[in-house]
Amino acid sequence: MSYWKEIIEGGWSLVEGMRVTVRRLVRPVVTVQYPRKQLTLSPAYRGHIEFKVFPEIGTHRCIACGTCQRTCPSGVIKVQGVKDHARAPKVATHYMIDFTRCSLCGLCVECCPTQTLKYSTEYQLEEESRWDGVYDLMARLEERRT
Repeated sequence: MSYWKEIIEGGWSLVEGMRVTVRRLVRPVVTVQYPRKQLTLSPAYRGHIEFKVFPEIGTHRCIACGTCQRTCPSGVIKVQGVKDHARAPKVATHYMIDFTRCSLCGLCVECCPTQTLKYSTEYQLEEESRWDGVYDLMARLEERRT
């Protein structure tokens, strides 16, 4: 009796599997033909970080406080800044980040006291070597502004 029961259960399993397959065959294809078609990103997409440009000053507000550098769990951020004179605020001159090791956790964006960091909507950051993934956000900001 168990022999016939196994045959019936196996046949039913085959019918169920074929039903799922046929249902999938009649659905429309949802594959995006990348790179001929660009992806439409969700407004909640969180890409790599970059500097905000504030219109009232025409640039960023990074004061090189190092909060993002200390908060980063991966330890991939290096910030350097200078003061023009003793009473002037510090201004960031270099903001290096290694995106090959960045975990995209967003802690640097959340802890920034001047709110000068934001998430990018760029998703095409492929490079040929590991060292090409190390970016200076100051240089990228200058490229965007020109």
